[in-house]
Amino acid sequence: MSAQEEMDLVHRSVFLIPKDTGPMTIAQEFATAKYALSKNQLKAWYLFIASMDEHHVPEQGTMYTFDAVRFADKLNINATKARGMIVAEIFTKLSQNYIDLRSREDGSDEQDIYHANFISELSYNRKTHILEVSIPPRLNQYLFNLREGTYISMDIEDILALDTIVSMRLFIYLRNLGRLNIHEISVDRLRREIALYPESSYKEFKRRVITPSIEEIRCHTKYKDFFIDDDGGPGRKATTIVFGFTKTPIGDTYFPNLAPALVKQLREKFSERILVLFSMACDEGFEPSYIKDSFDGISEACIVSNFHLVFDRITKDARMGKKKGPDTYGRYFITAVKQDWAGASHQGKTALKKGMARIENKQLEERMREAKEQEDNQDRADYYLKHAKEYVAAMTLSDLLAFMKRHASQLDYLAGRRGFNREHACSRKKTYREYRLLTQVVLGKMMAGEIPVSVNSSSLFE
Repeated sequence: MSAQEEMDLVHRSVFLIPKDTGPMTIAQEFATAKYALSKNQLKAWYLFIASMDEHHVPEQGTMYTFDAVRFADKLNINATKARGMIVAEIFTKLSQNYIDLRSREDGSDEQDIYHANFISELSYNRKTHILEVSIPPRLNQYLFNLREGTYISMDIEDILALDTIVSMRLFIYLRNLGRLNIHEISVDRLRREIALYPESSYKEFKRRVITPSIEEIRCHTKYKDFFIDDDGGPGRKATTIVFGFTKTPIGDTYFPNLAPALVKQLREKFSERILVLFSMACDEGFEPSYIKDSFDGISEACIVSNFHLVFDRITKDARMGKKKGPDTYGRYFITAVKQDWAGASHQGKTALKKGMARIENKQLEERMREAKEQEDNQDRADYYLKHAKEYVAAMTLSDLLAFMKRHASQLDYLAGRRGFNREHACSRKKTYREYRLLTQVVLGKMMAGEIPVSVNSSSLFE
């Protein structure tokens, strides 16, 4: 390599466009990593990661360049302040704060340790608002080229929407467990791995971490039915928690083909019933992107009643064989609302009543579809669980030992501090938790297509 090529490598720059919607991936180690960051520092770090090209392959000396003001916009920093400078200060703090990643302890309490500052180098130009940062080279392995099964996948908008560091930490931690199909853990393990208020009682931990986080996650993310329950009660100490995430179908479900930024705008401006109405109108030529601010200040009743009149006109045109093109009806929807056709023709109340019935019917169809999907998913899960148990039962001892060796890290992770007892697993007694954990790993790989469903093959375990 020539001297010039070495210089180019050292100064290689990647320009980042801040991405505050869509999926982001990060190594599962971050779920239990030790660090002490403020809310804005953690949000800035995840926004930084989410903005990276998923296909980017980092090289030593890479500088990541971005407009600090654009980052400030995504972090909702007050526009009246020196936003670029504020973002630069946030990343300066990241350069002074460290992350501590540790492996699970072995039998002798030994651990692998990786310890580094989040940012290794930084420069900010106050005239252009351009911020350049680099990260420690070995930190790359936790951000890029992640192997299947070792990363957490989340929507960055959920992280940015949360208000406190405890809710973000708990959300990330439990999302990772959910990815591993774990929905029940001990209180001791939760507190040890999340490392928040370690000296407090569980009652205090629940008051300061769990209860407010449940409220925040339900309020600010798409998981409106998120829950955490424990087995404590009168005179009974809590030893275990169970939790679950359920996405509420709003916005994204109704507009799968629209740009995420537009869907976000629609969610912020309109209620779910109006989104349902818009989704039905889209099938007839309505373009939500044309709305912009045209419907600001217009009541829901006006929108519903006038959309109903357009739907009625479409039905009549189709019945008479005079149906027009979607562009025409798309204009009708907007014009009807702005000119209040229903009010002008004295049909407001009747059209509103029928329009609401139309929306309710659509919502009922959606709930029935979801119920069918959940039923199908449960049938699929039961189907795979049956075959996973058959798979475990069909293993010879040598097959089982080889399987446990190949998947030792996953089994140990699922087993937690107590560890995975190989002897218990080899006995295949259903009363041992090792049998359940072993079946769980097989189930996950079977549903992912990594293990064949049929148990009649002679090469099942190769």
